[in-house]
Amino acid sequence: MPAGLRDRKKARTRDALVRSALDQFTERGFDGVTVEEIAAACDVSPRTFFRYFASKEDVLFVGVDEAQQRLLAGVRAQPVDTPLIEALRTAVLDVAAEYDDEDERSRLLRRHQVVRASEALQGRAAERYHRWSDDVIAEVRATGRADTMSELDLRLAVAATATALAVATALWVDGGGRGDLTALLTTVLDRLREGLDF
Repeated sequence: MPAGLRDRKKARTRDALVRSALDQFTERGFDGVTVEEIAAACDVSPRTFFRYFASKEDVLFVGVDEAQQRLLAGVRAQPVDTPLIEALRTAVLDVAAEYDDEDERSRLLRRHQVVRASEALQGRAAERYHRWSDDVIAEVRATGRADTMSELDLRLAVAATATALAVATALWVDGGGRGDLTALLTTVLDRLREGLDF
Protein backbone atom coordinates (compact mmCIF):
# COMPACT_ATOMS: atom_id res chain seq x y z
CA MET A 1 0.00 0.00 0.00
CA PRO A 2 1.50 3.41 -0.98
CA ALA A 3 2.54 5.62 1.95
CA GLY A 4 -0.01 8.36 1.14
CA LEU A 5 -2.90 5.89 1.08
CA ARG A 6 -1.69 4.22 4.29
CA ASP A 7 -1.46 7.62 6.04
CA ARG A 8 -4.99 8.54 4.93
CA LYS A 9 -6.30 5.20 6.19
CA LYS A 10 -4.61 5.76 9.57
CA ALA A 11 -6.06 9.27 9.79
CA ARG A 12 -9.56 7.92 9.01
CA THR A 13 -9.22 5.21 11.66
CA ARG A 14 -7.99 7.73 14.24
CA ASP A 15 -10.86 10.13 13.44
CA ALA A 16 -13.39 7.28 13.63
CA LEU A 17 -12.07 6.28 17.07
CA VAL A 18 -12.37 9.88 18.30
CA ARG A 19 -15.94 10.17 16.99
CA SER A 20 -16.89 6.81 18.47
CA ALA A 21 -15.43 7.74 21.85
CA LEU A 22 -17.11 11.15 21.98
CA ASP A 23 -20.46 9.69 20.89
CA GLN A 24 -20.32 7.05 23.60
CA PHE A 25 -18.91 9.34 26.31
CA THR A 26 -21.70 11.83 25.61
CA GLU A 27 -24.33 9.09 25.76
CA ARG A 28 -23.10 7.04 28.75
CA GLY A 29 -20.46 9.12 30.49
CA PHE A 30 -16.70 8.67 30.44
CA ASP A 31 -16.65 5.92 33.08
CA GLY A 32 -19.51 4.04 31.41
CA VAL A 33 -17.52 3.34 28.25
CA THR A 34 -14.69 0.87 27.70
CA VAL A 35 -11.88 0.89 25.16
CA GLU A 36 -13.34 -2.34 23.81
CA GLU A 37 -16.66 -0.62 23.11
CA ILE A 38 -14.99 2.33 21.41
CA ALA A 39 -12.97 -0.02 19.19
CA ALA A 40 -15.91 -2.32 18.43
CA ALA A 41 -18.00 0.60 17.14
CA CYS A 42 -15.24 1.18 14.55
CA ASP A 43 -14.81 -2.50 13.68
CA VAL A 44 -11.25 -2.54 15.02
CA SER A 45 -9.61 -4.33 17.92
CA PRO A 46 -8.61 -2.77 21.25
CA ARG A 47 -5.03 -3.39 20.15
CA THR A 48 -5.63 -1.09 17.17
CA PHE A 49 -7.07 1.54 19.54
CA PHE A 50 -3.85 1.45 21.58
CA ARG A 51 -1.77 2.03 18.45
CA TYR A 52 -3.36 5.48 18.30
CA PHE A 53 -4.07 6.33 21.94
CA ALA A 54 -2.50 5.36 25.26
CA SER A 55 -5.79 5.61 27.16
CA LYS A 56 -9.44 6.67 27.06
CA GLU A 57 -8.34 10.03 28.46
CA ASP A 58 -5.99 10.52 25.52
CA VAL A 59 -8.78 10.02 23.01
CA LEU A 60 -10.96 12.51 24.91
CA PHE A 61 -8.26 15.19 24.99
CA VAL A 62 -7.02 14.54 21.44
CA GLY A 63 -5.53 17.67 19.91
CA VAL A 64 -5.31 19.61 23.18
CA ASP A 65 -1.55 19.20 23.62
CA GLU A 66 -0.97 20.14 19.99
CA ALA A 67 -3.12 23.26 20.39
CA GLN A 68 -1.12 24.21 23.47
CA GLN A 69 2.12 23.80 21.52
CA ARG A 70 0.76 26.06 18.78
CA LEU A 71 -0.18 28.62 21.43
CA LEU A 72 3.37 28.52 22.85
CA ALA A 73 4.75 28.96 19.34
CA GLY A 74 2.41 31.93 18.89
CA VAL A 75 3.77 33.56 22.05
CA ARG A 76 7.33 32.85 20.88
CA ALA A 77 6.62 34.46 17.50
CA GLN A 78 5.55 37.81 19.00
CA PRO A 79 8.16 40.59 19.14
CA VAL A 80 9.76 40.68 22.59
CA ASP A 81 8.70 44.29 23.12
CA THR A 82 5.00 43.42 22.65
CA PRO A 83 3.24 43.67 26.03
CA LEU A 84 2.75 40.15 27.37
CA ILE A 85 -1.02 40.47 27.72
CA GLU A 86 -1.19 41.44 24.01
CA ALA A 87 1.14 38.61 22.95
CA LEU A 88 -0.98 36.10 24.86
CA ARG A 89 -4.19 37.54 23.40
CA THR A 90 -2.88 37.22 19.84
CA ALA A 91 -1.65 33.65 20.40
CA VAL A 92 -4.93 32.54 22.01
CA LEU A 93 -7.06 34.05 19.25
CA ASP A 94 -4.89 32.49 16.52
CA VAL A 95 -5.41 29.04 18.04
CA ALA A 96 -9.12 29.71 18.69
CA ALA A 97 -9.61 30.52 14.99
CA GLU A 98 -8.82 26.87 14.26
CA TYR A 99 -12.10 25.99 15.99
CA ASP A 100 -14.14 27.90 13.41
CA ASP A 101 -14.64 24.54 11.69
CA GLU A 102 -18.01 23.02 12.67
CA ASP A 103 -16.56 19.56 13.39
CA GLU A 104 -13.87 21.04 15.63
CA ARG A 105 -16.45 23.12 17.51
CA SER A 106 -18.66 20.07 18.01
CA ARG A 107 -15.73 18.05 19.31
CA LEU A 108 -14.73 20.88 21.68
CA LEU A 109 -18.29 21.25 22.99
CA ARG A 110 -18.74 17.55 23.62
CA ARG A 111 -15.32 17.26 25.26
CA HIS A 112 -16.22 20.00 27.72
CA GLN A 113 -19.61 18.45 28.42
CA VAL A 114 -18.01 15.07 29.16
CA VAL A 115 -15.40 16.65 31.44
CA ARG A 116 -18.06 18.60 33.35
CA ALA A 117 -19.93 15.38 34.07
CA SER A 118 -16.93 13.69 35.73
CA GLU A 119 -15.15 14.84 38.88
CA ALA A 120 -12.10 12.77 37.98
CA LEU A 121 -11.87 14.39 34.54
CA GLN A 122 -12.33 17.84 36.08
CA GLY A 123 -9.28 17.09 38.22
CA ARG A 124 -7.29 16.00 35.18
CA ALA A 125 -8.39 19.11 33.30
CA ALA A 126 -7.21 21.24 36.25
CA GLU A 127 -3.83 19.48 36.13
CA ARG A 128 -3.60 20.30 32.41
CA TYR A 129 -4.46 23.93 33.18
CA HIS A 130 -1.63 24.19 35.73
CA ARG A 131 0.81 22.49 33.36
CA TRP A 132 -0.26 24.86 30.57
CA SER A 133 0.28 27.91 32.80
CA ASP A 134 3.72 26.65 33.84
CA ASP A 135 4.64 26.00 30.19
CA VAL A 136 3.57 29.51 29.15
CA ILE A 137 5.54 31.08 32.01
CA ALA A 138 8.61 29.03 31.02
CA GLU A 139 8.19 30.10 27.37
CA VAL A 140 7.91 33.77 28.34
CA ARG A 141 11.08 33.47 30.40
CA ALA A 142 12.91 31.65 27.59
CA THR A 143 12.14 34.45 25.12
CA GLY A 144 13.53 37.09 27.49
CA ARG A 145 10.16 38.82 27.63
CA ALA A 146 10.04 38.30 31.42
CA ASP A 147 13.33 40.14 31.99
CA THR A 148 11.54 43.48 32.31
CA MET A 149 8.56 42.16 34.28
CA SER A 150 8.02 41.43 37.93
CA GLU A 151 7.19 37.85 38.85
CA LEU A 152 3.79 39.10 40.01
CA ASP A 153 3.01 40.71 36.64
CA LEU A 154 4.20 37.64 34.74
CA ARG A 155 2.08 35.21 36.73
CA LEU A 156 -0.92 37.54 36.80
CA ALA A 157 -0.89 38.01 33.01
CA VAL A 158 -0.72 34.26 32.36
CA ALA A 159 -3.33 33.38 35.00
CA ALA A 160 -5.67 36.15 33.83
CA THR A 161 -5.41 34.98 30.21
CA ALA A 162 -6.05 31.36 31.20
CA THR A 163 -9.05 32.45 33.28
CA ALA A 164 -10.40 34.56 30.41
CA LEU A 165 -10.11 31.54 28.12
CA ALA A 166 -11.91 29.37 30.70
CA VAL A 167 -14.68 31.96 31.20
CA ALA A 168 -15.33 32.39 27.47
CA THR A 169 -15.33 28.63 26.89
CA ALA A 170 -17.67 28.02 29.85
CA LEU A 171 -20.13 30.66 28.58
CA TRP A 172 -20.02 29.12 25.12
CA VAL A 173 -20.57 25.59 26.48
CA ASP A 174 -23.41 26.84 28.73
CA GLY A 175 -25.06 28.21 25.57
CA GLY A 176 -24.91 24.79 23.92
CA GLY A 177 -22.05 25.77 21.64
CA ARG A 178 -24.18 28.29 19.78
CA GLY A 179 -22.61 31.55 18.77
CA ASP A 180 -19.14 32.49 17.69
CA LEU A 181 -16.55 31.23 20.19
CA THR A 182 -13.76 33.35 18.68
CA ALA A 183 -15.89 36.51 18.91
CA LEU A 184 -16.74 35.71 22.53
CA LEU A 185 -13.08 35.09 23.33
CA THR A 186 -12.15 38.37 21.65
CA THR A 187 -14.66 40.24 23.82
CA VAL A 188 -13.40 38.61 27.03
CA LEU A 189 -9.74 39.17 26.14
CA ASP A 190 -10.43 42.78 25.17
CA ARG A 191 -12.02 43.37 28.57
CA LEU A 192 -8.95 41.84 30.15
CA ARG A 193 -6.61 43.99 28.08
CA GLU A 194 -8.44 47.12 29.22
CA GLY A 195 -7.59 46.25 32.81
CA LEU A 196 -3.99 45.06 32.38
CA ASP A 197 -1.21 46.85 30.52
CA PHE A 198 1.86 44.65 31.04
